[in-house]
Amino acid sequence: MDNQEYLEPWQREAVNFIERFHSLTGGLPKDDDTLKYLRLMKFNDITFNDLEKLKENKLFIASMDARGIRSKDEFISARQLAAANAMLNLTDRRSDEKKLRDLGISTTEWSAWMLNQHFVAYMKELSERVVENNMHEAHMGLMRGVRQGNTNSIKLYYEMTGRYNPNSENEVNVRMVIGKVLEAIQRRVREPKVLNELAVELSQIAIEAGSPVAKSINVIPSTRKEIS
Repeated sequence: MDNQEYLEPWQREAVNFIERFHSLTGGLPKDDDTLKYLRLMKFNDITFNDLEKLKENKLFIASMDARGIRSKDEFISARQLAAANAMLNLTDRRSDEKKLRDLGISTTEWSAWMLNQHFVAYMKELSERVVENNMHEAHMGLMRGVRQGNTNSIKLYYEMTGRYNPNSENEVNVRMVIGKVLEAIQRRVREPKVLNELAVELSQIAIEAGSPVAKSINVIPSTRKEIS
């Protein structure tokens, strides 16, 4: 086995099956599944013992590594750690492809790693730390926009410091629209009871639309003098 120069047909078929399974699920198939597939492909003499030996085969391991598939996905390798740190380094201006190439990692291998739940979890944890540790970058970017006179940056700055509330404009608009609608209704409806019911219903609509001030809108009196 140690002197084997190439994988046997059934071993290559096993590699193909594992690669397809990993690309769809991000995990490794159980030996039962691999064995069923091999028997489906007419390799009826292969046993569980053969599969165990295959996992120790240097050519098989090399084939898996070339595809970014590890036989033991529960730990992060040194190459994966180096790649993760490089890809999340904000000061490294190289393209992602060049970062990987300089580390001797193919894009195929990287894509397979991103299907590995343990590696993805590590990347997520590391990226969240990057976000937490670089809040000053967001603040400095905001202040650069303010200094340059960027209107959106200035609005956001005023919102963050409590000097501007965009919702207040919406509240004024809701109040104005309700008032105009009810004024139009008042000119055409004569019954005070109907007018009051309409006022309550329109106020409720405004509340459901997200206007907290709509509760206090008083646009129609409880009684109304009839116009002769």
